[in-house]
Amino acid sequence: MSAPRITLSRILAVNWYGYRQFIDVAGLSLITGANGSGKSALLDLIQFVMLGEQQSKFNKAAAGAGSGRSLRGYCLCDTNTTGRDGAERYLRPSSVTLAALEFTWPLQSGETELRRETWGARIEYESPTAKPSTIWFRAGRRLAWQDFLNSDAGPQAMQFLPEDEFRTRVKRELDGDVWDRQQTYRDEMALRSHLGFDAEQMAKTLPRAMAFEPESNFERFVREFLLEPGMPDVKAVKASVDAHRRAQERLEKMYDQLERLKRISAHHQDWLTSKRESALYSHLSDALKHEEALEGLNRRRAELEDKRAEHAENLQAHEQAIRERERLEHAEESARAALGDKAFKLEEIDRRRRELDSEIERLNAASSSLHERIRAHLRRWQDWTLHASRLGLQNLDEASAAISAMQSKDESKALAAARDTARAYMRLKDEANEQLQPVLARLSEHELRKAALHKDLAQLREGHATPSPLLNALLSRGQKAVALGRVVEVKASAEKWWPLIETVLGIHRRAVIPEDFRAAWDQAQQTQNPHEPLIHPEEAAQTTTKVLKGSLREMVETKHDLAGKVLDHLLGGLVAVNKAAQLDKHERAISLDGWLKDPPRRVKLTPEKELTLGEEGLRRLRDLRENELRETDAVIEEVRSDCDDLRAFLNRGAEGHLDRFTAPEGADEVQRLPKLREELRELQETWNLLATPDHEKAMENLRVQKATLKGIHERIGSLKTAITAFTLDQSRLEEAIQEDVFQEEQTRIARQASRMLVHGFSDEEITTRITAEHQKATSWRKSIEMAAALAIQLDTRAQESRRLRDEQRRELITVHADLGDALDADAEDNAAFDQRREDLETHELERFKTAADEARKEWEDRLQHQVLDVLREKLSEADRTKRELNRAMDHEIGGWRYQLTSRADKAHSAIWTLVEKGLPSGSEMELFNAAGREDIERAKAELMAAIDAADNPEDKRHQRMLDYRYYHHWDIEAKPAGRGDAAAISLNKSAKKQSGGENQAPFFVATLAAFRRVYDLGRREEQQNLGLVVMDEAFSKLSGDRIDDCLALARNFGLQLIMAFPEDRLPTMFQHADTVVQCRVERSYDESTEQIQNIENWVVRVEGSRLAELME
Repeated sequence: MSAPRITLSRILAVNWYGYRQFIDVAGLSLITGANGSGKSALLDLIQFVMLGEQQSKFNKAAAGAGSGRSLRGYCLCDTNTTGRDGAERYLRPSSVTLAALEFTWPLQSGETELRRETWGARIEYESPTAKPSTIWFRAGRRLAWQDFLNSDAGPQAMQFLPEDEFRTRVKRELDGDVWDRQQTYRDEMALRSHLGFDAEQMAKTLPRAMAFEPESNFERFVREFLLEPGMPDVKAVKASVDAHRRAQERLEKMYDQLERLKRISAHHQDWLTSKRESALYSHLSDALKHEEALEGLNRRRAELEDKRAEHAENLQAHEQAIRERERLEHAEESARAALGDKAFKLEEIDRRRRELDSEIERLNAASSSLHERIRAHLRRWQDWTLHASRLGLQNLDEASAAISAMQSKDESKALAAARDTARAYMRLKDEANEQLQPVLARLSEHELRKAALHKDLAQLREGHATPSPLLNALLSRGQKAVALGRVVEVKASAEKWWPLIETVLGIHRRAVIPEDFRAAWDQAQQTQNPHEPLIHPEEAAQTTTKVLKGSLREMVETKHDLAGKVLDHLLGGLVAVNKAAQLDKHERAISLDGWLKDPPRRVKLTPEKELTLGEEGLRRLRDLRENELRETDAVIEEVRSDCDDLRAFLNRGAEGHLDRFTAPEGADEVQRLPKLREELRELQETWNLLATPDHEKAMENLRVQKATLKGIHERIGSLKTAITAFTLDQSRLEEAIQEDVFQEEQTRIARQASRMLVHGFSDEEITTRITAEHQKATSWRKSIEMAAALAIQLDTRAQESRRLRDEQRRELITVHADLGDALDADAEDNAAFDQRREDLETHELERFKTAADEARKEWEDRLQHQVLDVLREKLSEADRTKRELNRAMDHEIGGWRYQLTSRADKAHSAIWTLVEKGLPSGSEMELFNAAGREDIERAKAELMAAIDAADNPEDKRHQRMLDYRYYHHWDIEAKPAGRGDAAAISLNKSAKKQSGGENQAPFFVATLAAFRRVYDLGRREEQQNLGLVVMDEAFSKLSGDRIDDCLALARNFGLQLIMAFPEDRLPTMFQHADTVVQCRVERSYDESTEQIQNIENWVVRVEGSRLAELME
């Protein structure tokens, strides 16, 4: 049970609407009365005193005209009517109103008299259009009539003390204070030394409780009404973050300087190196040219010496050959003399015989080769014609005749026949080509069909019966969309109507139903496919087509709501009939044989042969395509075999060269063989008659001498040619040597000149490089070209490096303008830039790193103590609040117990880690893995972004990162009492589904918890706070037992309830009340104008216990 609280003990309503009365209340007070009797006026007075005019929402529970009440209306007594001039009509043209509440403190130990304070306002209107003069006051005791009225005139006269006199009396005689600003008044009233409540929460909670409107979002209610706002003060943190960023920016600036200076140094070094290497390779090119020229000069000199030595040898050999020739000529004459007078005749026969032997041997070889070639040609023709007959070719007569002729034993006839086969070959070839063309056409046709079938099957496996570029484009961009035909299934009972349903739907089978129409519309205008209609989801959802009984729509089904709407529109009005004669019975109909009645036309439709609707349609179409593919493969195999046979026939003829016959050399002279053999026989007989053994021996000796002499003649001729050529070669070489000497001298001078430009390389190193460069290529020329190309390439690189260096220098000075005076972008050397780089690397960069680390540590320390620690404390306080509220709410209401629940929001999991464990230091960070460190850095970045956005109320997302109330998802759960195994019901999820009575109980529980948040400030054991709860039209839909439970819960919270409700609810409420106040009103009218002349409100107060006795 909570400690005793400050309670409302009196309501002072003087000239407040029709009230001029002090109303004493105690404990749970019920304000009842007929409609319009002034119940809400009293509640609005309480609201006005507690909140002031600006934050009061008068008569929040009323509807219609009553909800438009104002302070002016209450003070001047608004009649809710207008005068003849159309202005609002008030009963009091001017007025002074006193609206106040008296609060009583419970007796403390040692006290004998109750402490009372009266808080309220004196409002004075000089006219209905004037601004009011309001003073807010606190009296340190109970007010009496004479404290604010002229005591001489008496209370009935209602003569208020002047404002100044009232101010003075409050301060001097009533132990009170007076304020002109209502905010100061409210702040003072909310202090713990007075009523002790959270003024900001009171301004939100009191109007909401008075309205007693059911809550639909309990999570928002918990955050706004049950949890304290706890945004940490981040000004100092933001300042340290800014300082850290500035230090980090300075450090990054230095890093940027260093990186730029490193690049400048690298470009400068590359320029120097490339320039030196370019000079070296230029010199190497000159050196290689000189080496080539020197080698050429030495080679020609050596060649001249070799020629001279060879010439001397040739002269000596020529003299020896002359002497040998003379000797052999003498020997030949001697051998001829030894033959005597038959020498000439025998010599002539021997020469002719040898000629005939050679000729006969040549023709025999030609005859043998010709025979083999004709036989091979014949064999190939025989095989080819056999192949032709198997292929069914008709032009075989000429080929058969040629084959017969080639089989002749007369070689001349066979040769003529072999040479005359070209015409027979062309006729067979042309006939084969004529047969091949239609076969190729058939093969191409079936292969195209096969490719189309593969494409169709691929589409079918992807779930598309036909190409769908628009649908595919949407799906590839991650947008949700479906084709109408894919979400529609034909019922099994409508199997016979399926082809006609496909025909009627036609192009609409491919209609695309997107989730995001705007994006789909943009894509459709780019794709421009006329075969994919686009369905507007909102327009489709708004269609209301009536589905007729027996229509085609009843033969299809879909689980897609929008697709169902489209099908209703397309098929819902088309009735299916069995015969065409039945069409006239319906406005629109279709017969089973395909006749469509669509006034004013009648159309004969062709049923679709291929069924595509739904998964069953896709399956059937896929099976059909697979069967077609197997049949097509079989046809292709057969046609390809025919094609291969014809191509093999043509290739065989071409490879066998059947269109021509190439006879061996001498084939046309083979016919001379018999005559030559006869001539040789006759010469051999003559030789046998004339030649004796001595003659044959002498003849053999003569042949040897003649052959040797012939060789000597040839030797002498070649030596003469060489001796004559020497003179020309010597002249040529001497001229070339002169040119080589000049070239060597020129290249040597160029080599020496380019050597002067090479620095940093010794002569030994250059010699080694020359050797290495020469070994890289197969010739001097290639080595020279490679060296020259490298020299140009390196020079280009040097120029580019210099350009990049200068460009980087200018960029450095532009970005870091403070270096402009110290660095010269056009300097030839790089000394100043290198010095700046060394300064950064040796000491300056470290200094900036130290400053950045210190700034980081400072902001992290402030983040820890001023943000994370505060958030952790607020989260702990929220958990304590939840536990305390749950203890207070642990009360059965209509068979239910209500408990506050929370669960951590995963969106803030990274920040949760920082809040719970704190910011890890450098050594502590090593304990985390890479993912953990990444989460921590992400959480720090999110907090920094939230701190930056702390002053921007529009940035809700970042503001919530600093608001501990959003670190949990909050809810109030209802659990069946006495059933521990029963599942709890989330009020967040079920509030909108519950009836009014079911919703009022949890709202009452939540409201009590909210008021506890308003009043329970400071330490609980020292509580001397207010506990006032005001509700209008409360429990209007609750049963009596639930009302009992709710009021018992209120006592558990230790709160004082002031509730207004109609009189018909009094029997279910009075037994719980400590005070019952019955409101009454009397209105008097002018009989002539029928306008209200006076309104008088008053109350009859009854003690709750007395009323219970009377009811019994």
